[in-house]
Amino acid sequence: MTYLPPAEAKALIVSFLVNFAKDDPDNLGDYLKHCGFDIGAIENLGDLPYAWVAHYRIGQGTYDSDRALLDFTTWPPIARRIFELQQGLAK
Repeated sequence: MTYLPPAEAKALIVSFLVNFAKDDPDNLGDYLKHCGFDIGAIENLGDLPYAWVAHYRIGQGTYDSDRALLDFTTWPPIARRIFELQQGLAK
């Protein structure tokens, strides 16, 4: 497990959310569900970035950036693309 400094970990975790929301907003809800995030736990959309980071908090000032990356790379469209790229390299 890799521990990034808190500011870097939070920035990385938020970047997954921001990029996903920007690049594939129609599937954001499904992605959040895939990650085990309960969108019903927040009262307004403005709280999403803070709750998203808290979802990956594992201790005081410590965030599980490895789990955030794993959630991202196991999202079926991303996992499929990774597989395709690996197959291309193997040829």
